[in-house]
Amino acid sequence: MFFKYLSLTQLGFIIGLLCSPIANAAPEPSHRCAAANTISKTFPSGATWQLCAEMRPEEGLTLSQVYYAAPKKPARRVLGEASLSQLETVFDTETVPRYLVTQHGLGRNLQPLTATDCPNGSIKTMLQTKALCRNTQEYGYQYKYQTQRQGSFFELITHYNLAPQIYSVRWRFYENGIIEPAIGVSGQLSKAASNRLENFTLHAGWRLDFDLGATGSNDQILEVTSTSTEDRLRKRVSIATIDREHARLEDPELKRLWMIRDGTTPYEGISVPAYDLVPNQYTDSRLNPFSEPWLKWDIYFSKYNPCERYAADNRLNDCPAKNTHAVRYISNKESIDGADSVVWYKQTYHHIVRSDDALRLGTVWSSFQLVPRDWHSQNQF
Repeated sequence: MFFKYLSLTQLGFIIGLLCSPIANAAPEPSHRCAAANTISKTFPSGATWQLCAEMRPEEGLTLSQVYYAAPKKPARRVLGEASLSQLETVFDTETVPRYLVTQHGLGRNLQPLTATDCPNGSIKTMLQTKALCRNTQEYGYQYKYQTQRQGSFFELITHYNLAPQIYSVRWRFYENGIIEPAIGVSGQLSKAASNRLENFTLHAGWRLDFDLGATGSNDQILEVTSTSTEDRLRKRVSIATIDREHARLEDPELKRLWMIRDGTTPYEGISVPAYDLVPNQYTDSRLNPFSEPWLKWDIYFSKYNPCERYAADNRLNDCPAKNTHAVRYISNKESIDGADSVVWYKQTYHHIVRSDDALRLGTVWSSFQLVPRDWHSQNQF
């Protein structure tokens, strides 16, 4: 059984469903981050982010040991590791997809940055290239009621030159604990035989190993679905535990999100801390012209396996040859309730060209958010 349903009362007040760590769970990511790779940001409010940033030849910017602390609160781990694990592009007249991460390597095609690429920020050298822009920006109201507060985010952005397109990977870390990964594309578009600009599709596969709190071997994954009543005047919310490796689709008719919960006791006497994965821009998610297995679903939940590194075209030495994509990762339906789980989230964007795209395609962004839930007994701002 893939789902166990919980009531809303249970969701708000239940002490996490505790499971013993699985004997073959992945080792805790306890490696020390080299000083050159450590990045931290403390906002004037006292909120702090700290993480380890690595530039890999394939995935490009890869983050690990990501910690967040609200003002006057201890830092707690959010992500054990996160990366863009595959980026597939295909123009409408093409017959073979291109896997940019594994076939070309994002890190092998770093775009060097200058001061004009990073206004009001600082540039960090990675792989002997000035490649990572770090800056802080205000985003407007964090809240407004009887009083108001303006919020800020800390941004990391890198660019990869796979001519004639430039791909940008951006991570925003908000002062209130929200994380927003994004992929952007710009550059020049190809022309078809008719000499017209071609439409294109972009598939991004994100790999998120949360490892919330002190241990990564006790994750719990919940699916939250809000459906309208027949008269569309009310909403019904259902919560289900995904207890085995599984894949799910987004549905434009429903409001659906997924919670990755730390399987320890409640924090501050309330509920078990979690992060919500909140989808965005999923109207094109069904596009799959070549019937590729990994594109059949929008999100996958698998048990941690070091041989599972890329969402598609996963061909690693000393690993099973059949483990080539996310569908294979979940094929044996291993238990993930109280285990070290990995979330694979796919985003699809289809661009229909305009005459305005000629010579320079304005950067198109696709993003989603990871939003903290029940980390504190009240708003810390």
